[in-house]
Amino acid sequence: MTHKEFFNVLIGKPPAEIELEIEIRKREVEALPDFVMKQYCLDLVKENKLQDFLIMAAMQRITETETKLLRAEMALHHYTKNLKSKKKYKKKTLLDRFKTMLSVFR
Repeated sequence: MTHKEFFNVLIGKPPAEIELEIEIRKREVEALPDFVMKQYCLDLVKENKLQDFLIMAAMQRITETETKLLRAEMALHHYTKNLKSKKKYKKKTLLDRFKTMLSVFR
């Protein structure tokens, strides 16, 4: 599903296949007797609430995961930045170390 299709679904413009399925289901529901219709509506309310809960839980998990990812990326960036700054210093050779030690004894 492309971004455009996704946003069309969000604003209430589903694809033609989905609209056809909705229309068929609406006609089936209109043919139901009243007592069955009442039970069907109650089941829909329950299902709708469970779907809302599921969507909220999924959104919360996505948000938490994105936050963890952002923190990890920031930590990695900070770590690599520190590594680059440490590499700028010239490492002393063995000869430089000996010179330093000999200068102490003078």
